[in-house]
Amino acid sequence: MKKKVILSNTGFLPDTPDYLIKKANQYLVPILNSQSHSLGDKLQAIYSYLDEFNKFIGKYASCSKNCSHCCKMDVQITALEAEYIQMNTNKQMDYSATPFTTGHRNSCPFLENDGACGIYNFRPIPCRIFHAFGDPKNCVHGKVQFQYGSQETGYGNPIFQKLVTWVHASVTKEGGCMRDIRDFFPKQ
Repeated sequence: MKKKVILSNTGFLPDTPDYLIKKANQYLVPILNSQSHSLGDKLQAIYSYLDEFNKFIGKYASCSKNCSHCCKMDVQITALEAEYIQMNTNKQMDYSATPFTTGHRNSCPFLENDGACGIYNFRPIPCRIFHAFGDPKNCVHGKVQFQYGSQETGYGNPIFQKLVTWVHASVTKEGGCMRDIRDFFPKQ
């Protein structure tokens, strides 16, 4: 029997299912270790894996479509992720901003008026792995929820933690930087 890990809005979130661990080990790890895949290909493989993982987490999280209460939080992304967004959305990056700002209170530049994410299919890792658990009304009223996938909670599980660490190390090795998404893409 699997042990229960954290409370969620539907009770408890079970351990990561075996099929997701197997997929990480048999599909994702070989791609990340490959010399024949570009960083962009590797990032796309991570995003694809996280989308599948989110089908599992989504059953337990408070998050729902057009729920955007977390879209005012800092979103620290790598230059690789910013370039991926630029390449796939034709949104132009600003290369002149100072690196690694924090404490943002304004909305993400990609948040649309209806609460939808304007770059949902191309959103960066922090947006893909962050989930709130508990009563959805807490988000509306700004009350603290349990946050799965945040840096403060160790990214929620060892797989998320290793993927974030891999992306940061790979980008640093290539001379890239990290900034808040608002620094890469200032709101017009």
